[in-house]
Amino acid sequence: QTGMSLLVQHFVDLGHRHIAFITPPVTFMFGRYRLQGYYQTMAANGLPVMPEWVVEGDLTQRGGAEKAEQLLDLKPLPTAIIAGNDLMAIGAMRTVQQRGLQVGKDIAIGGFDDIPLSAYTNPALTTVHQPIYEIGRQACAILINIINHRPLLEHHILLTPTLIVRESSGSPISTPDPA
Repeated sequence: QTGMSLLVQHFVDLGHRHIAFITPPVTFMFGRYRLQGYYQTMAANGLPVMPEWVVEGDLTQRGGAEKAEQLLDLKPLPTAIIAGNDLMAIGAMRTVQQRGLQVGKDIAIGGFDDIPLSAYTNPALTTVHQPIYEIGRQACAILINIINHRPLLEHHILLTPTLIVRESSGSPISTPDPA
């Protein structure tokens, strides 16, 4: 939730009010958490969420491209699209560009996970970095303690995600009338 809240708040702070979300499959726990972070941050800023702004993706570039097609046919057009992972965001970027729009100028796009490719897209993708190696290290340490029947010193570990701002996010060209 925290990472998605950072990303949504970033777009809100830039002036976006019509923010669409391509969710990860909500059958995955992380998909539900990211969706919850989106809704909570929109609500905390007093922004409505139109049902058609939220579409479920499949975590692939192709899926992100297809869902972006759907979102780009909406009226009013979203000024920002957030994808639940970087691959879907990259697919959405391609669709936006194929429609003759500029990512980061005409429409902002953000992803999640900070995969290495996200720094090399054109424009570079704004995303949320998760400390994945530290997550793996902590999980292994916990597992080793369980296997060796040692008490767990901590039952809950919170690792903080970081917002990585790159060129794909930008202020809306014009603020549309409230929906």
